[in-house]
Amino acid sequence: MPMPMTQNKPPRRIWAIVIWLIIIAGLIWLAGPRSASSQEALPPLAEAQDPVIVEVGPKTDRSPIDPFELYPAGMEFDVYRKGARVGRHKVEFERDGVQLKVTSHFKLKVKLLFITAYKFEFESIGLWKDGVLRSLTSATNDNGSESTVEAYLAEDGTFYSAGRKGTFEGDDWVYPSNHWNVGAVDSSVVLNTINGQLAKVEILGRGIENVETESGIVAAERFEYTGDLRDTTVWYDRDGRWVRMQFTTKQGETLEYVCKECGLPESSQQMSAAP
Repeated sequence: MPMPMTQNKPPRRIWAIVIWLIIIAGLIWLAGPRSASSQEALPPLAEAQDPVIVEVGPKTDRSPIDPFELYPAGMEFDVYRKGARVGRHKVEFERDGVQLKVTSHFKLKVKLLFITAYKFEFESIGLWKDGVLRSLTSATNDNGSESTVEAYLAEDGTFYSAGRKGTFEGDDWVYPSNHWNVGAVDSSVVLNTINGQLAKVEILGRGIENVETESGIVAAERFEYTGDLRDTTVWYDRDGRWVRMQFTTKQGETLEYVCKECGLPESSQQMSAAP
């Protein structure tokens, strides 16, 4: 005799797991890249016409720095969001013949319930000669949305840059927004290494402050970026070392750079803190 068929209901635990998966998927979708309709409309670089002409202006007489003297072990920062470590930024220096090669790496991950909800990766390579930026390339992966920047100084002194913001021409070379070189704070134009824009800026000195690093407290001058590249604040010690940074993303998130290795002396007696 056949047994009567009964309908088994899924246990409540399964429904709870399904609901949590739906919520997590929704949060990941919100954190991910938007469709092309919600992004700034930019022509492909190959089809870009009429580059933006930017007057760079003269450089100041600030003495050029020697990165091998200031940063003998390179640079490394821990990156924090809301008090939690979410990333790392490293800068490496090496000699490439008569040129200086500067490689910057930046990686950031934001996790939600052990799942990566947002990821950002950036790498740039700059070539310098006689204190002048000769060329720079960079690649960015913003949560799956990839972009590149190519910039170089031509023999006639014109500086060219191309990226997702379009193409630009300057009448002289510019400092990139990698921040390791304190000379950038005297500039009125800098190269945005993420989108390729020759950004017009005014960088304001805000005085000496005490900055906390893994080597101790150090007195450093605070500089605030305004203009095309804003919501960025950078600190340099009395010798021109980059020791801290803070910036706010377009989503309103504040990221803090804390110096892990930036050439500071180990002895706190060699660091004069602000009164």
